[in-house]
Amino acid sequence: MTLVKGPMTAADRGSRRRPRRRSPRHETQMANLDSHHTMNDEFQTDGIPARIAKAVSKHTSEFHTLSDASQRLVWVSDSVVGVIGYQPSDFLIRLPVSIIHPDDYRRAATAIRQLSEEPGGRRRVQYRIRHADGTWRWVETAMTNLTDEPGIGGIVSTSRDVTSRVMAKRRLSQSERRLRSIVSSAGDIVAILDSSRKIDYVTPTVAGVLKRSAAAVMADWESFIHPDDIAALEELFASALRNAGATQGPIDLRMERSDGEWLTLETLITDYRADPIIRGVVLNARDVTNKRRIEAERLRNQTMFNALVEMAPIGIFLADRSGEWTYANAKISSEFNVESSSLLGKGWTQLFDAADVVRFRSELARWDGVGRYVTELTTRSSPDAREVKVTISRPEASGMVGTIEDVTSRRELDEMLIDGAALGSLAGVVGGAAHDIHNLLSSIGFQLGLLDSVDEADRVAAANEAIDRACDITEDLMAMSRPSRGRVSSVEMGPMIAGLADMLGVLVEHQADLVVESRGDEVFALADRTGLERVITNLVVNARDAVEPRGRIVITVNEIECDAVDAPPGIAPGDYVTIAVRDNGCGIPAAVIDRVFEPYFTTKSDGNGIGLAASRRNVRTWGGDITVESSERKGTTMTVWLRSGSNLG
Repeated sequence: MTLVKGPMTAADRGSRRRPRRRSPRHETQMANLDSHHTMNDEFQTDGIPARIAKAVSKHTSEFHTLSDASQRLVWVSDSVVGVIGYQPSDFLIRLPVSIIHPDDYRRAATAIRQLSEEPGGRRRVQYRIRHADGTWRWVETAMTNLTDEPGIGGIVSTSRDVTSRVMAKRRLSQSERRLRSIVSSAGDIVAILDSSRKIDYVTPTVAGVLKRSAAAVMADWESFIHPDDIAALEELFASALRNAGATQGPIDLRMERSDGEWLTLETLITDYRADPIIRGVVLNARDVTNKRRIEAERLRNQTMFNALVEMAPIGIFLADRSGEWTYANAKISSEFNVESSSLLGKGWTQLFDAADVVRFRSELARWDGVGRYVTELTTRSSPDAREVKVTISRPEASGMVGTIEDVTSRRELDEMLIDGAALGSLAGVVGGAAHDIHNLLSSIGFQLGLLDSVDEADRVAAANEAIDRACDITEDLMAMSRPSRGRVSSVEMGPMIAGLADMLGVLVEHQADLVVESRGDEVFALADRTGLERVITNLVVNARDAVEPRGRIVITVNEIECDAVDAPPGIAPGDYVTIAVRDNGCGIPAAVIDRVFEPYFTTKSDGNGIGLAASRRNVRTWGGDITVESSERKGTTMTVWLRSGSNLG
């Protein structure tokens, strides 16, 4: 191959045609070359062998050249067409110097020059050459100096296109550099070990994690591992060697930092010794010290929480969105004397009255999950049937948390407190009642003493009225000792309120104006009519005592369909009739509003604390309740909630 810095001139070409003196050795070489061409030409003109030669030259992946002792290219094989697209004659005219990449020319020329000075020497060089289609191709040329070889006397070269190999190698090298950059900048520790667990390479991140230099870690990394974890490391490493290419782990290894703190590293090991690039066992380690600390704390908290749930004095259960139980604590199991596992799924429904379960499931299906859902259920009919309060919240869309509280004993206690308070104040109540009866009887005697007068009929009527009032007082005294039971019916609100209005108006006429905004005509509620009249009267009298002179008291009857969201505390969802008694009086202080229904508690100087407690007790026996809303200096609203009785007519 002859490399010159410019194309051959006409004079140069002409000089090749003029006779010139040749050395004896040169004459022999040229004679041998001419003989070679003659033989080649004869071979090419011979039928089938010529076709075979042409096919081989078209499909071969390399071409050959011959340069004389002066490095001038004198011959190229026909296969140059298949490799770089040039015809042999065109290739010889162009000369390689004109198609070698400028950046590679000096390196290639230096290799040829050095080879020409080493008879019998060999050289291999890679460079870019311009293909006939204009693209650059990488060519690898193997050259041998045969200038001393008889019959050749030049440099023989074999060239092949290695573009794909060079580009693949470059891509691989680029990927390796990129991977090394990523691994070096990542937070994890990556190390490559040999089969004896000696580290050949470790990422610089080890310095940030262990506060030790990479060199120190590579020198004796196992000395920093906690003694109790060495066995686990050995087992993991051995497992990786037995399962080449399969990642083993993770396990937690404790390693000592330079400041003495023990870190927890989540460790994986993979055997890549068969990989031609890695050729080692790869260890990946990630600092999970804080993560493990948080997990341990969460586990401790969960364990403590589970213990508290199991020890809770009330029943606690978990349920899915459809209401099927997935957990029940020990309190529920002991309360109902059943195994907790038997309550899971729909098992809990066997504990309660079938009608209550149907109502409960229907209301639960309509609940939108906002706030809390509160209801009461009755246990299966038996001598020991009980009332339980169920409270449910939905912290997650997929599940619910509920509590079960037996309110039977609480209600019995309330009644006992009421009864006890009533007995405690009985002397004062009876004393007041006796005083009133004495006055009434005195009035009766006075009226009867005047029977001889002309207005005898009026006197008799007045006496009879006094006797009737005395009877009412004795009725109240008897009602104080027993709640209203066994006389619940469907009461129409309109006639009842109308019958009370005149009497209530007389009770408050000197202190307040009584207004009935809605009497509730054709509205029915479940109650004992006589007991309900006493409850309303008691609420109106309390309102009268709370207002300033010429205050205002309003009675309103409404029908309400109450769901779980709108229901006040203690009121289960359902259809209700409400009777609200609202005043614009002094209101109830916030500090004591939760105590107004406690037996024997009163804010009046002359009160006995029995009225509201007894009233609520009676209303609850009818399946309802009484609620209170109040603001100081703005007034109070007492609301009686009764189950709707319209279906009973």
